[in-house]
Amino acid sequence: MDKLYAQLNGAGVPTGFARKVLPVWWDDAVARTPSGLQQAQMFFARAFNIDLASLSAGRAPLQFLGVERKFKLSRNVAEKDVSVSAHFASGMAKLALHGAPMHQTEVFKDPAVLRKQILQSNDCVSLPVLLTWCAKAGIPVLHIDKLPGKKMTGLVVRDGNRYAIVLSKKVTPAHLLFHLAHEIGHIAHGHLKGDGFVADESIGGADRGDADEKEADAYAIRLLNGKDVRYGASVPMRSGAALYQAALAKSRLEKIDVGHIILNFGNAQNNHALAAMALKSIRGEADGAKLVNQAFVKFLDMESFSEDQLNLLQTATGAAFSG
Repeated sequence: MDKLYAQLNGAGVPTGFARKVLPVWWDDAVARTPSGLQQAQMFFARAFNIDLASLSAGRAPLQFLGVERKFKLSRNVAEKDVSVSAHFASGMAKLALHGAPMHQTEVFKDPAVLRKQILQSNDCVSLPVLLTWCAKAGIPVLHIDKLPGKKMTGLVVRDGNRYAIVLSKKVTPAHLLFHLAHEIGHIAHGHLKGDGFVADESIGGADRGDADEKEADAYAIRLLNGKDVRYGASVPMRSGAALYQAALAKSRLEKIDVGHIILNFGNAQNNHALAAMALKSIRGEADGAKLVNQAFVKFLDMESFSEDQLNLLQTATGAAFSG
């Protein structure tokens, strides 16, 4: 096991993190036999999206599965900083697909069509509403806070003709709403031509010139707003409460999530502190990650998983699973 941990460490997976993905019953002594070592290799290959033959060979460097990989990075972030986190998230997303329907609803390329469909039975496109739509479409959405490397904002995985989405930032429902809409935009525009993933280290950086990011951002804004808009105010906003009340009135009038209006205003006016104060006035669950994983647990067909697989998903998400 020491050699196995060393292999993983060389690929960017800390030993402490590697131990967490092993089954709760695991003891390193099991790997003293060839069959036990092979079990450990299989556990790690599944969790970190590693080519099993590469892991079994006992040599470095390890090879991640050969799939289409798209990394959307900030200027000062290198692919190697995010790679191991993206592959772990990809492994968890593919595992989640075991508990998803074999057929997924096609994602409309025109966000206006999807928005119109959602608004037929909802007041606006909020995070819980969009999570419900994803569940009905057969697309698992999970939140993973702790990753083995640098954290991403979001990731879309394609496996066959099915997709899964991983979100990762510990932020408000309003933030995660835009992140989720952005990832759905990647699916809608077919940015993955085959098996693989799009890993967004950051979201909202379409100004960097990446065509895929521009399309995904535009999709998200039109899905949530119905149009491309940057909010301002006719009178100065001097408090978070005042911004919240103005956003709430706009929300009810135009069927737009109030949190999204507040964030849009904060970005457009470069006043993130005021937006953060306004978000505190929104009633309901303030923990976006909790909302995502509550919906994820309800979505899954638990009988599709072994106890070890459910334990792994629980370790990754922090959600409470039961078989």
